[in-house]
Amino acid sequence: MPKDIIIGVNIHNCGYTPYKNTVEQNLDDCAAAGMKIIRYNNSGSTPEAFAEIRRVADGCHKRGMKIMLCMDNGQWHKWDKSMEELESHYENLMEKVSSELKDVIDIYQVFNETDVACMGGDIFNITVPGKDGLDLGEYDSVMHENCIHAMLGSLRGLKKGYKDAVTSINFCWWHTAHLYDLYDHGCRWDVIGLDWYSDCEEVSSIDLIIKEVASKIPEGDFMICETNQWMNFHARWDEEKRELIANRESRNALQAEWVPSFIQKVYDMDEPRFKGIIFYELLDEPGFERQAGHYHGESHFGFIECDEAGANRVYKPAWQTMKDKIKELGI
Repeated sequence: MPKDIIIGVNIHNCGYTPYKNTVEQNLDDCAAAGMKIIRYNNSGSTPEAFAEIRRVADGCHKRGMKIMLCMDNGQWHKWDKSMEELESHYENLMEKVSSELKDVIDIYQVFNETDVACMGGDIFNITVPGKDGLDLGEYDSVMHENCIHAMLGSLRGLKKGYKDAVTSINFCWWHTAHLYDLYDHGCRWDVIGLDWYSDCEEVSSIDLIIKEVASKIPEGDFMICETNQWMNFHARWDEEKRELIANRESRNALQAEWVPSFIQKVYDMDEPRFKGIIFYELLDEPGFERQAGHYHGESHFGFIECDEAGANRVYKPAWQTMKDKIKELGI
């Protein structure tokens, strides 16, 4: 009997050029592939932003898909007023969001990878002692404290604006010290999200981190909020591995193999609180590479190649292997 898990994909509609004016086509593609949830980034709280969020959410629901709204305006990073003002700011902001959108949104994700922000953006030293996120001393103490109060205010505001709001956090790798301290300070989420790419799987295993977090945090479901074949370079990789990732044909072949194998792995996990996977992301973003002037991994995470306007779409091999695995497992 199929397990009760869902597969989805991230769409950066707000502010990402390839996604502009292609919402309907993107949602049609996702629904046709068997997706059941869309993660959508939009931090706005204006009438115009709410209208756009509703447009995407309605499109998801019309096609039988849920929507996770990822909200991170980054103000908490450099907050220089009192912690009481910080909590109040986010309580009021998130109350406004959830009271306006209510059950239009299936999951409200509070911020994005706060652990990475508190580590100065470091996502490349996941295996280096003292930089792997296992000790609270590795995080910027001021930013971490800001995050605690911003998170507390946000969670309170979301439930205040809509008592049935489903809330989520996402964190990366084994950055558990940050997660556990937020929990110890009273933060409670309905969904604990983990961002876990193939580079993580090279040196650890998704089932180990989920097992540990489940033992430390007894409430809340689990979801993987970002995953994919890792497209950026790692210092630990040899030149041969770098060439495989930089080359279009071999990179696409690796992705086509890894994506369905990872779906199968998490499907086979013995964890009843685990509810699904959201891949990062639907479309390539070639503008990043053009701006960088060299190979840029962020440009290639998509399942669909496209130009900077989101047109001239070419479906990568992983799109089909993912669809086949979803159909095979009946999820």
